[in-house]
Amino acid sequence: MKKPQKTTILLTLFTVLTIISLTTIYITHQTPTEETTTNTLCKYTSTATYDYIATLEPNTIYNNQTTLTPDEGTLYTKITKQINITLTYTFHTTIPSDATITYSLTQTLKTTWSYTLNQTTQTTTNQKTIQITLQPVNPTALTTLKTQIEQETGTSTTTYTLEITPTFTINANTTAGTIQQTFTPTLTINFQRTSEGDTITIQDLHQTKTEALTENQTTTRQDILLQRNTSYILIAISAAGLAFSTYFYTKTKPKTEEIPLEKLLQPYKDLIIEATEPPKTPPETTTINIKDIKELAKTAEILAKPIILTKKPKPTLTIIDQNITYQHTP
Repeated sequence: MKKPQKTTILLTLFTVLTIISLTTIYITHQTPTEETTTNTLCKYTSTATYDYIATLEPNTIYNNQTTLTPDEGTLYTKITKQINITLTYTFHTTIPSDATITYSLTQTLKTTWSYTLNQTTQTTTNQKTIQITLQPVNPTALTTLKTQIEQETGTSTTTYTLEITPTFTINANTTAGTIQQTFTPTLTINFQRTSEGDTITIQDLHQTKTEALTENQTTTRQDILLQRNTSYILIAISAAGLAFSTYFYTKTKPKTEEIPLEKLLQPYKDLIIEATEPPKTPPETTTINIKDIKELAKTAEILAKPIILTKKPKPTLTIIDQNITYQHTP
């Protein structure tokens, strides 16, 4: 087996290296050189916890029990005299802070309409734990008010809701920055007729809102920069090597040896006659191009026709057999 030349080996080697270096450049540029991370400097949480004690009318279902707390049973509208509700608010930060908290409270009766029962003025404090005693909820008074408004509006429903909405506005200073938060933990008291009867359900007794002060930090990926610089060096070396190896391969590549026409035609000289001009052919002539001079010679022997050689405008061998012309261009 003929061994490949050194120039061929070098050309192949630098071609492969160029492909690898281009691939490396593409891969390293898919990863950004800068990476951004978010660091939490301080977390802060507002928590609202409601509690209630319902005062009951004399009753049978609870064996004349006079009070009921959240986990003790269902509140029934007809035997609930009053609901006393307290709210405990707490503000907490993961690092020391000086906080100013402003709060107010609104009670709204809602069905198909909305009616504001009570709205307190704003109060400001530096205490991070606040105890608030809400205005007692009287189901009988609410039902009377609901009936009166329904008579005025021409509406009627067996379900209505009391929403208690406190609004806490917090401003706090920390070493990590300034905190500003608004927290509205709404307590919903539903008065409704169900399969169990006329009941009162109190929702969202515990509510929390957590946020954070954060900082974005951008770092430079030195490993990616190193990979990119390495790929640049690799592509420079491989491209230069590819250029030089291509040049030397072209210079050292053996040229195809051209055989003189006389030598090519020597074996068939007995079949060939030379003409100064291309032979004239009939108007309706079919021309068949023969690729191999040997096949043309066989055709001449079979047809018993001479091969006509014309050298101008270019060497052409022709056999004319009636309306068929066989040609070969050496």
